[in-house]
Amino acid sequence: MTALRQPPGLGKAGAALWRRLIGAYDLDVWEVTVVEAACRQSDDNARLEALLAAGGLVIAGSAGQPRLAQAVTEVRQGRLALVRLLDTLRLPADDDTGGQGRNGRQVRAQRAAQSRWSGRHGAA
Repeated sequence: MTALRQPPGLGKAGAALWRRLIGAYDLDVWEVTVVEAACRQSDDNARLEALLAAGGLVIAGSAGQPRLAQAVTEVRQGRLALVRLLDTLRLPADDDTGGQGRNGRQVRAQRAAQSRWSGRHGAA
């Protein structure tokens, strides 16, 4: 596979994630699309976290009462969105030594085969 160019417009967080994932895995076209979305989400998360750091966790409500900043909810949702995007790739975990040099599709196929095999022969 040819070297993939980083998508235009990625910020520092997104570019770092791009380099880590594209450099470590042989991904198909669908997976690269998911990685790009994850990188953009990572950039959004970084901007939200900076906004939260600057404004704090608590803001004044309409009557002057303390209330949780909306950015807290957005950061939490952004983190969940990033995890979900990355989870769709089904990349091998760091401690999964069997995943070296294989793409996400190959890893998923191996897991499916292992599941079928253990289903047939595990109850013996």
